[in-house]
Amino acid sequence: MKDPDSIDGAVFVRKPFIVEAVQVTKENMEQIATYVGHISKDEDGKACIEIDNHRVPNITRVYPGYWVTKMGNNIRCYAGKIFREQFVPSTPEILNWVDFMNNREPGAPVLKINVS
Repeated sequence: MKDPDSIDGAVFVRKPFIVEAVQVTKENMEQIATYVGHISKDEDGKACIEIDNHRVPNITRVYPGYWVTKMGNNIRCYAGKIFREQFVPSTPEILNWVDFMNNREPGAPVLKINVS
């Protein structure tokens, strides 16, 4: 007999997506800040980027070691650990799989983030 509280369902895989990413360093903080907020100091006097939540809604401060991603017009910031849990470096094999999953032409160009 079936459990009356169970509902039959199917297993799905979320479609992968490609982001452009740059890691925040002491050297590029000011340049990145122009895209996401402004340079500030926290309560401990550490340099950080105060995030403009109209530009990046998911975080309030970014420090060296954090990552900034861009997909289209969407910019997000992640602590290093969270970034490493959710993203992997691309390889030709991964890009081919992502293209297949998203019904894209194989080898379609990927944009580059410009913060140099």
